[in-house]
Amino acid sequence: MEKRWYAGVSAMVVAVGTIGAVLVPDSATAATATPAGVSWSECKPGGVEQCGKLRVPLDWAKPAGRTIEIAVARVPAKDQAHKLGSLMFNPGGPGGGGAQALAQGAADKFFTEYRDRYDVVSFDPRGSGDGSLDCGPVLRPGVPVFPKNKAEYDAMVASSRATGLQCLKQHGELMRNLDTRTAARDMDAFRAALGDDKLNYLGVSYGSYLGTTYAQLFPQRVGRMVLDGILDHAQGPTRLMLAEAKAMEKSFDKFAAWCSADAQCALHGQDVGAAWDKVVAKADKTPLQVPGYGPVTGDVMRMSLPSLLPRVDRAGDVWGALAQAIALAANGDGSLFAELTYVGDPGTEYVAVSCMDFPGQLTGYADAKARMARAKKIAPRVGAAVEDWAITAACAGWPIKPSNPWQPTPVKGIPPILITSTTVDGSTPLSQAKGLARQIAGSHLLVANAYGHTTFFNAPCAQAAMVTYLIDGKLPPKRSTC
Repeated sequence: MEKRWYAGVSAMVVAVGTIGAVLVPDSATAATATPAGVSWSECKPGGVEQCGKLRVPLDWAKPAGRTIEIAVARVPAKDQAHKLGSLMFNPGGPGGGGAQALAQGAADKFFTEYRDRYDVVSFDPRGSGDGSLDCGPVLRPGVPVFPKNKAEYDAMVASSRATGLQCLKQHGELMRNLDTRTAARDMDAFRAALGDDKLNYLGVSYGSYLGTTYAQLFPQRVGRMVLDGILDHAQGPTRLMLAEAKAMEKSFDKFAAWCSADAQCALHGQDVGAAWDKVVAKADKTPLQVPGYGPVTGDVMRMSLPSLLPRVDRAGDVWGALAQAIALAANGDGSLFAELTYVGDPGTEYVAVSCMDFPGQLTGYADAKARMARAKKIAPRVGAAVEDWAITAACAGWPIKPSNPWQPTPVKGIPPILITSTTVDGSTPLSQAKGLARQIAGSHLLVANAYGHTTFFNAPCAQAAMVTYLIDGKLPPKRSTC
């Protein structure tokens, strides 16, 4: 996943965030109705990007009932005469706005190899994009993230519950229809609206789980599919947290080694681990004050790690940002940590979907204490400061029952697909990819010897393999490395 599994506020959300703010379709541009039922208009005057709306049932169990609109976008193939169809992209999250990303130029930034042969398309999942939920931050400032006693645990649970109740008050039944199976049905409606018989798909981070769910629900409609940066729904919250902690500890060591070797690092020439430990310990005692934000405590700093340790090289320099944040904090300036932490992050949609599909399943303070202790043993420096714990804390008291909790997602009856992972990914560890490959019959697993969140953002060899598969239909060997 990633910061917002949308990352996830997993490094992917960071990645999506580099694309820019939302641009809505220009109302002055005449919309053109297509036979498929979506009216397209220019996302911005003179641009190649097209934006529209797709109407879907609020509750797919009641297809004749109330409907809602989701934002969709496409960038038409340059060679329409020889195009292979549409390539649908999901940038992760939950809550990553794919339509937003395309409207801001993501196709020409990240999909140049596909622009001749595919219409690149995406959508903003319900609750995201310009329809984002707005009922509270991922983790509320001032509320314990790593509770040290039952009273702090109870405060964490109460905060989670309060956010969920506020969401129910503001958004009603939408809150019960945000899980990934619902999003997969929305995606199939979009496929049909595009007039495509098969779904060609590239999903990264949380998008890998969305693609897996689609394949399980609609195996006969799967075309060429790439799942990258895998979230294995069979793992459960504790196993995922511990796998993330182990990978994040390795990532911190790699980050420190990079700082030692690269003079561009703001901490070059210092003991990076000692510098981090010092600023965090100091903030534990005396939080830094940043106008417009809550106090920057040690836990606020710790909860920046899920955003900043998993690299996303093609999308942004997160390691450089982490080094700069530590250097600033050493001089009493916590502003960068305040901006990049999960604490106070406004992405409610990230929590709302995660609580439906990835609940923390805490049974009480003793359980929370034991999980944090296990993470600390595996990862002495990072501990439980990982994305799965952010979700576990944010969902600790969520008042809406999970509609699609942790369970295996076996898939049969689809063409061979490509699963990819880096060797060290702090958001979606390699173990996730290996686990999913065992559940999808006929899948091909490619592991790239690289560090960071997803091969799409960090591994040129895997990016080349994706192109060969999606354009030419040729897969690498079933179990291969690059």
